[in-house]
Amino acid sequence: MANTYLQKTFSSVPTMTTFTVSFWIKRGKLGTSQCILESRQSGTTLSSIKFSASNRIAIYGEGTGVTKCDIMSSVRFRDTSGWYHVCIAVNTTLASANDRVKLYVNGVEDTDVTRNTAQVQNWEWYFSLTYPVNIGRDDNNSGSEFFDGSMSHFHYCTGTQYQASAFGSTDSTTGEWKINTSPSVTYGSNGYFILKDGNSVTDQSGSSNNFTVAGGNFTKTEDCPSNVFATLNPLDNQSAGGTFSNGNNTVTSVNTGYTYNTSTLGVNTGKFYWECKWSAQPTGSSNQVLI
Repeated sequence: MANTYLQKTFSSVPTMTTFTVSFWIKRGKLGTSQCILESRQSGTTLSSIKFSASNRIAIYGEGTGVTKCDIMSSVRFRDTSGWYHVCIAVNTTLASANDRVKLYVNGVEDTDVTRNTAQVQNWEWYFSLTYPVNIGRDDNNSGSEFFDGSMSHFHYCTGTQYQASAFGSTDSTTGEWKINTSPSVTYGSNGYFILKDGNSVTDQSGSSNNFTVAGGNFTKTEDCPSNVFATLNPLDNQSAGGTFSNGNNTVTSVNTGYTYNTSTLGVNTGKFYWECKWSAQPTGSSNQVLI
């Protein structure tokens, strides 16, 4: 989704003290600030969920220049080979500040989050009000901090603070956290469920809150939480010096010297199928491409 983002402006203003955000995400690039969900009225009135440059989830809210919530996950999201499930459950009306914002990663609550500013009681967030909501980029000025990777099954539920178990479950045999493709949740008037089937921005919640592709090229991939595909591995790039794009499905190598890039998934037995497309190479008899 690099340089690509989704956007919607809502026509109504619900009470925004209680909501849940749930999504599956596969990272393409590490070490930079990347926006997942953001909405702002101005430079000092905003709500955002981002990957920080230190590869943590940052949950931030600010009202007229006053920080209302500033929470950072203890978990570092540095695996580019698999999908993460992230669930952020908010109820600012609760008595205990630590209960007002809960972060779950692959079904497990992150209880060691750093609360630089604990959630202010009864504060209302801006994620579904009457100015643009962005998925995949920051809306500050001309827009920046684009998310680099893939997203799937993006839920936004207003009025309820759900646990992660509403959107996934632990496989009794493998112990893996698995996706619930059709959760029994209530979305509310400004809730939505998008990216259910590939790159569809049509709302599947029944509330008709469809998003639009506001910039970039929104590409469908068969790689999904229930069927993980191998991609090129950006962490094995020290000697190659390649430039990755398209969810790490495309690499542009340097023009001089011997270079290589590997995949994220390794195998040693069984039968496997894969495809690749060699799109271009420099001219000259000494230039070769090997697979």
